Amino acid sequence: MSSGNSVSKGVFVFKNGFKRPSKLSKHRKKEKSIFSDHLWYQSFSSLWRNFEEKLHLINTEIFSSTLKDLVNFVNLTYDQIQSEIPTAALLTGINMPDHEAQFSALTKEIKEYVTPHCVVMRAQDCSSIKLFVENMINGFLNDEDATIEDMYEDYEEEESNYIKKSRCTFAVLQAWYESLYLNNSILNYSDEGSFIRRGAPTCKPLVVIIPDIENFSENVIQDFISIAHSYINIIPFVLIFGVATSLNILHRTLPYHVSSKTSIKVFSSQPSTTYLNNILENVFFSGHCPFSLSGKVFNLLTDIFLFYDLSVTGFVKHFKFAMMEHFSRGNEFSLCTNRNFEDVLDQFKHEDFESLRRIYSFRDLVERESYRNQIKLLEDDDYLKDVVLGKLKELRKYVFHLHLFIRCLHVLVNDLPKTPLGKQVRELYAYATTKNITKSQHFNECFQLLNFQSKDQFTKKLTDIIKILENTTDSIFVAELEGIHSKLKEFLMQLGYIDSMTEITQNFQEQIKIGSASSRVEFKNKLKSISQNQSKNAYEKLREEIVEYLRTIFEKYLVEYSSLHFHEIFFFDDIDIQNQLIGTHRSAIHEALNDPQTYLQCTCCEIRREGAILPTMPDICIAYKLHLECGKMINLYDWLQAFLSILDPTDEEDDDGKRRVDPELQARFTQAVAELEYLGFIKTSKRKADHVQRLTWGG
Repeated sequence: MSSGNSVSKGVFVFKNGFKRPSKLSKHRKKEKSIFSDHLWYQSFSSLWRNFEEKLHLINTEIFSSTLKDLVNFVNLTYDQIQSEIPTAALLTGINMPDHEAQFSALTKEIKEYVTPHCVVMRAQDCSSIKLFVENMINGFLNDEDATIEDMYEDYEEEESNYIKKSRCTFAVLQAWYESLYLNNSILNYSDEGSFIRRGAPTCKPLVVIIPDIENFSENVIQDFISIAHSYINIIPFVLIFGVATSLNILHRTLPYHVSSKTSIKVFSSQPSTTYLNNILENVFFSGHCPFSLSGKVFNLLTDIFLFYDLSVTGFVKHFKFAMMEHFSRGNEFSLCTNRNFEDVLDQFKHEDFESLRRIYSFRDLVERESYRNQIKLLEDDDYLKDVVLGKLKELRKYVFHLHLFIRCLHVLVNDLPKTPLGKQVRELYAYATTKNITKSQHFNECFQLLNFQSKDQFTKKLTDIIKILENTTDSIFVAELEGIHSKLKEFLMQLGYIDSMTEITQNFQEQIKIGSASSRVEFKNKLKSISQNQSKNAYEKLREEIVEYLRTIFEKYLVEYSSLHFHEIFFFDDIDIQNQLIGTHRSAIHEALNDPQTYLQCTCCEIRREGAILPTMPDICIAYKLHLECGKMINLYDWLQAFLSILDPTDEEDDDGKRRVDPELQARFTQAVAELEYLGFIKTSKRKADHVQRLTWGG
């Protein structure tokens, strides 16, 4: 029998020592990109790694305050006996794509500092209370990333402690928890002994995180809370609900007989707009990355964020897409890097230098040179290399100063009346990279308003600008800022010595003779002449001097980037990425149905003239093109006859003289009509039973 021979036929399984590896033990090697040998990809990957490192640090800092409060809440819940389930409601906001990062960080913090027993429940995996309980208990008892196949192991093996998901019940959870912390092991799944015991000095709570409570069935949540409350004296549950809308969802989901079994505490995370501003100011506008977006592209990304999804994760992905589009144009864009430009230029071939010569701003550079230098620029790669090297250093310095002085300008203008240049740094950046900001009307208006600032307000702004300059850590360009820094500190010291209420003109009251004005116009002119003739005190004179100095600084460093040669290497200005970032659904569907060869890439659907209908096209495409030829009301019988005339040109008639309809073709037509109705092109008509109404117009 050991050899498998038997009188009756059967299937025999012999164990050969094979053991399915755990998913957590699989470390797949990172596949090497096909572009790894390209210069542009090396520069892109280097810059993006720096971005990711800074984003990780910023995310940790942003979530730290909320996570700290939640972790403390979980840690202190069972310091005393609880008669209700401790529950935390985290108001996350509607930026749904960003919830994943927040709850991942929360899960990691809880497992590291409070309890190793923490599971995250998703609505798509918990359509019923049975699935909810099985997935939750499976997450506590087994590896939460394991599948059912991974769990189905022989319990006779000592190293295997998996429990089948179908056996995950509250009774099993209770026994498992008691075996861990109450030294009362009653599980006997193996033939040799009891369930392996892992003792712990103190009882740890079991944390259940539900990040999307709006998507859960109300009955599932209510039933789970009722069941969990009955085990509260044995199993210390802690619930964390992620609320994207408002707390009203909790009142609707949890009626009184359920909410009375929970003790809810509300926590709030910062709005997504604040999250975006922090990332922009500390990562993208830090001045340490040479890659920048033009005002048009940046406005596109912020508009998508503000009007579509409020997702910072989506904004970062869109930024990365724009970055890939920029670098993938060619090796000449590998010069947009933090590395030494000479090292990159040394790897350039003649074709790469020719690509540099095709950059649009190179033409202006050639036209400004003498005839002899023009020939060198166009033919001598070594001469072009030296010129490009000098221009790139100027560009790198410009990008650094652009980000730095935009933050300084933001300090001055963010709280002015009507905020002509906006309240946020991102608004100011978009303005500065769209046009020459120092020559705009809004810029002049802001500096006029600065001349009316009080001493305390102006001193605070000047102090903040000095702090920004002091916190600048780039050793390459910081030497150029020492003169500006020392001059502003000197102005600040002078402001400290001045009393703004002294040196008021003594004869000012004598100049005002309101009673002598006979009309409103005369009164206005008199006030205007008095304001022009009155002498200024020491503070007003010093304030005017400081404002004029700051204006000069901004005019020097905030020039229009398009005036610099080779600015295309550092600035991405292709607004056509809108077609990739924001899909035009109607035009894409029309293109697919009107010309399926565009997407299918097949020769059988290729049309030689517009409006042609081929029998080899998909049925829905044929029905769609036929419905374009109809009016508002479409007769289904006529539509069917036109459909048959294309697929079955043979005109076979029955005894009544009507066209014979193949049932298979009729079924295909019916399915095509149903698909068009599902897509929203037609709807059934109540006026005529044999007609459908067309919902779209045009071709």
